[in-house]
Amino acid sequence: MMILEICGLFLLCMNMHGQYRIDPAVHNNGCSLTGNLQYDFSTAINSDSSADSFAATRTVSYKRLYSPLRAGLFSAVIPGAGQLYTKNYWQSAAFFGAEVLMWVVYATYEKKANNQTDLFQNYADANWSVVSYAGWINANFGQAIPINTDPNPSLKPWDRVVWGDLNAAEDAIGGNLTIQPTGFTHKLAPHGDQQYYEMIGKYAQFVGGWDDASGFTKEDVIANNGIGNVSSHFLAYSKMRGDANNFYNIASTVSYIIIANHMLSALEAAWNASKLNHRIKLQGHIESRRIYGNIVEFVPTLHLEYEL
Repeated sequence: MMILEICGLFLLCMNMHGQYRIDPAVHNNGCSLTGNLQYDFSTAINSDSSADSFAATRTVSYKRLYSPLRAGLFSAVIPGAGQLYTKNYWQSAAFFGAEVLMWVVYATYEKKANNQTDLFQNYADANWSVVSYAGWINANFGQAIPINTDPNPSLKPWDRVVWGDLNAAEDAIGGNLTIQPTGFTHKLAPHGDQQYYEMIGKYAQFVGGWDDASGFTKEDVIANNGIGNVSSHFLAYSKMRGDANNFYNIASTVSYIIIANHMLSALEAAWNASKLNHRIKLQGHIESRRIYGNIVEFVPTLHLEYEL
């Protein structure tokens, strides 16, 4: 236990009214205090009084050195900031270091995922054509609604197809009860949508649009097999897109860890601030000191106790 004593007018600042109380025993010994510190400090005590018999009532209070709410909010915003506020430097460094590390990992995998996404989308635009897909439907499902395409080869493939006709044909094939099952379970999303790039590398229905799938038939769609034998581009593209999804999943997991780090740091900082507050105790009292003979003065004293 470490005890610090601060003498003088400091206790007066700690006491709201600048007054003190004494035990009745002091009055019995003839001691008379006015409550005015300046006056009483300079007053001699009558000869019957004894400094040893004086006992002042002590006022004990606990000082709040740190605000748990403030510590928690600091760490909720920046992990480790609340620990820095309460002077727990090692914990502060640990939480802040984990935050920086997790952001680096997150940014790394987010960048990898974005680069991989650009890679597989460019690969799809170069090797899969909605014009080829529409032509394959017309050739293999004659009873479906014909899909009109613009013959101008200078246009992008997705600008040459009437998308309404394409989706209507997909609906007609999927709902045709005379040739069930057909394997047609989806309508192609517009070019550029996330679903567009997912569908063409996931479902056998869209294999006919790949430039190396000339031997792919409607029977292959119904059986949902033969993809590997017909279109290596389909398989390569599926792997590219799968790798991108894995990178995004890792980045997403790291983002959850970042949030958890904020919450854990905030809770620890608030708890630690509260714990530190209970280790600080203040005791205010008036001590008697013999000057010479029977002359005694009373000195306001503050005891600060800190548990190590």
